[in-house]
Amino acid sequence: MQFSLRYKIITLVVAAIVLPSLLLSAIITSVSRKTLTDSIFFQQQETLRRVTDRITSQIEHNQQALRYYSDIASLKKPAQIAACRDILKAGEAFSEVAVVDSRGRETLKFQRAMSASKTLLNRANRAEFREAMAGKSYTGQIAISGERHPYIILSIPLNHHVGALVARMELDQLWQWISQIKIGETGYAFVVDRKGNLLAHPDTERVWAHSNFASLPIVRDYINNERPASEKWRGYTDERGRNVVALYEAMPALGWAAVIQIPSQEVYRPIYNMYKGIVFWTMLWIAAFAFLGYSVVQRIVRPITILQDGAHLISQGKLDIKLDIHTGDEIEGLAHNFEKMALGLKQLNQLREDLVRMIVHDLKSPLSGIMGSLDFLDSDMSGGLSDEQQMIIGNAKKSSENLLGMIQNLLDVAKMEEGKMDLHRQNVDLCAVLDERRAQLEPLAVTERKTITLETTVDKADVQADKNLIERVINNLISNALHHTSGGGQIRLMLKSMPGSYEIAVADNGVGVPKEYLEKIFEKFVQVKRAEAKLRSGAGLGLTFCKMAVEAHGGNIRVESELNKGSSFIFSLPR
Repeated sequence: MQFSLRYKIITLVVAAIVLPSLLLSAIITSVSRKTLTDSIFFQQQETLRRVTDRITSQIEHNQQALRYYSDIASLKKPAQIAACRDILKAGEAFSEVAVVDSRGRETLKFQRAMSASKTLLNRANRAEFREAMAGKSYTGQIAISGERHPYIILSIPLNHHVGALVARMELDQLWQWISQIKIGETGYAFVVDRKGNLLAHPDTERVWAHSNFASLPIVRDYINNERPASEKWRGYTDERGRNVVALYEAMPALGWAAVIQIPSQEVYRPIYNMYKGIVFWTMLWIAAFAFLGYSVVQRIVRPITILQDGAHLISQGKLDIKLDIHTGDEIEGLAHNFEKMALGLKQLNQLREDLVRMIVHDLKSPLSGIMGSLDFLDSDMSGGLSDEQQMIIGNAKKSSENLLGMIQNLLDVAKMEEGKMDLHRQNVDLCAVLDERRAQLEPLAVTERKTITLETTVDKADVQADKNLIERVINNLISNALHHTSGGGQIRLMLKSMPGSYEIAVADNGVGVPKEYLEKIFEKFVQVKRAEAKLRSGAGLGLTFCKMAVEAHGGNIRVESELNKGSSFIFSLPR
């Protein structure tokens, strides 16, 4: 089946537009998705951190207000009363403050109404007293008053261990603040303790009902001191059957954790919108450039069609032709030359007719050789290359590229031997380099029915190295492995961490290297003979270059091989 030139060019143009566009879109999508996901996560993480900071700072601020009066026991009664009033004024959340002596008995208590309470308690067996007497500040668990007001008990030790200063801190403001926090459109925040008990929630009824959220995966993570292992968010189905994502931030000083929970659809909506936008603009881009490409193809093919029609007219003997081609480029020049050729053919044809007439009359015999020469010239006017000539040119080009590589290796080896090779060191991730080399050579391996795999024991392996030289070393080793491995063979790229260095291995299951060559194979111009191992190492400079490039970086290279079972070329680079 033959395809027209128009079809071939259009196919090439469309492929040149569509494939890079799709590849670029895939790269942009991948990078943008990660960037957008990270941005959303860090935004919510920052919101959560502000929540915890505000809660913690509020508690710490009130504890600090109490510590300011840690010497209240040394004051006289009127001064103690004044101090209690000052505490209630300074801490807006305080509703009650009491001075407790060393035996746990309250000696003085003031309430928000600025009146002294006549009901004095014995706190000897309570945690706030025991912790204070142990020299520690105390933050109690949330309790609900009879009027459904949440509160906690704070206490600090008095100077010289003579008792404690205890205050009741109301948390209505905290509940109200938690209810007002904006987490996306429908997300919300809540606070739990170490047992999963709900301490604050936009729905206060759930707190009054003493709800326990320990069954939620995100709360279990907090209780078990865990974080999601494979993702930044913890995804699950909430009690309403919605798919949600959540994260938490612990408040170790309080034994609490703040949690934000958002519907998955809401979190990933910007990503879905991004996908739609990328698809739309990619399709628009492809359509626009495909139309432009089609127009260019038409502009190219139309003059060629006119030239084709002109050639057909010439083949019919119609030499008076005028080609209507005005492209302003090489094709227009070709058309002019085509017209000149037709004119030349016409003149030549006229000359031939004149010569025939001369021959008929007087020069028939002397000019028979000239006629044969003119016929020969007339039959060899195409000027094109034959298939054999094209094949020879192609082989010459490939050979010249190989020769260039050999010359470059020879020059680099000479520079390194003379110590004149400058290493352009930079931070290089060996994991990324190996993956890039694998991806680049994998198509060649697939065409030869071979496989290339990458195995690493680390996620990132940074070294200070000349990236170009290291890439050439890896390319040489992989190319050798592909060359010396038959169809169905396997090439394994391995990277592992060693004390003070990273070790890279390129292993194959090919023909292997004879023992007598294991020590010589890295020397210049040493080749393993085909008769012994069915392989040939080019000009004998590739492995020499690898050895000297690795050693220039302070590393070393070696080979492990067994004949007919494969080889492993192993080199190390210092961290």
